[in-house]
Amino acid sequence: MPDDGMRIYEGLFLVDPGFANKDPEAAVELCKSVLEKHGATIIRAELWAEQRLAYEVRKNKRGAYILTAFRSETLKLAEIELECRLTERILRYLFLNRDGIPIEKWFKRYDAKPGRSRDGDSDSKPEKSEETEEASAAS
Repeated sequence: MPDDGMRIYEGLFLVDPGFANKDPEAAVELCKSVLEKHGATIIRAELWAEQRLAYEVRKNKRGAYILTAFRSETLKLAEIELECRLTERILRYLFLNRDGIPIEKWFKRYDAKPGRSRDGDSDSKPEKSEETEEASAAS
């Protein structure tokens, strides 16, 4: 395989939640347009989740995550990062080189935590595994 400088990247964007809630398609299109403006080829892009942030980012307590897969030249990544910094609706971003990793592995559907609903209330009690029951019976 010739090295043409093109790599497959995973891009995770944290977007203003007000914007993403009003028009989710526009939020995804915003991220796609930033990538395409600098010659990236979009493989896949989807609104992944919206949730409370650990700390405020630009006075936002919540954020919407958009997960993308794209092919780009390595040298163009710095230009894409600059564009993300200048775009007000993109709060944060992260790009990872994912060459050689199947896309299905990193595009699994997001679940907040097993056994918990989206608002943090527990749906059910965690079930004990057989190993845990055997260990407690042995002691």
